[in-house]
Amino acid sequence: MATSGPSAVIPPEPPAELSKVKLRLGCVAGKWFRLSPNRHPSPLFWSRLGWYRFDSPTARWGVSYSAHGIRAAFQEVFGDKIRAAGSLDYPEVEDITVWLIETPSDFRGVSLYGETLTLIGATEQSFVSDYAISQRWGAELMHHPADLDGLVYHGRQCGEDCLAMFGDESASRPYQKQLTVTPLGDLVAWSNFWPMIERLGLRITTMPRSRRTPTWT
Repeated sequence: MATSGPSAVIPPEPPAELSKVKLRLGCVAGKWFRLSPNRHPSPLFWSRLGWYRFDSPTARWGVSYSAHGIRAAFQEVFGDKIRAAGSLDYPEVEDITVWLIETPSDFRGVSLYGETLTLIGATEQSFVSDYAISQRWGAELMHHPADLDGLVYHGRQCGEDCLAMFGDESASRPYQKQLTVTPLGDLVAWSNFWPMIERLGLRITTMPRSRRTPTWT
């Protein structure tokens, strides 16, 4: 069992010898989902803002985030507000498109959980507590000799697999040309939208007079 002293809860920083660790690449190819406002023509945004888990202004690559399921993507986007207010205004969710992002079979990724944590000298706290720390991990892993295309991690809001893809709008990585992005439809027109809201015990305010008819599954 883990010890309970203060040292046990300090998130480890990237070790100086990280570049010498042989990473075990995992199966990252597959289907991922992202929610984005309807005004955006693409879900792919290569952030360097330093507002999120692995991106930072001085990092080698920008980062685009997605989740392994639509519900997980919803929790990641709205989780903080749900906990703070216990509700969402309908206009906030009405303006959202659900996108399917399919990564190619040769996508080079590593999972930041399981044996990998011991291998690289990290704990899950390294990636879910202080974003300044997780951003330093992201920057260091971008320079790893394994030449990673991205990272699979446990979402802070959903606790499920999420994907952080490394890339750039102008100087893209090779795999970016093989990405497939497909708009599935409006979030509120998803057949499982209201069942999900009910399971989460979430209250939707400023409701329209009638619910949208589901148009996709």
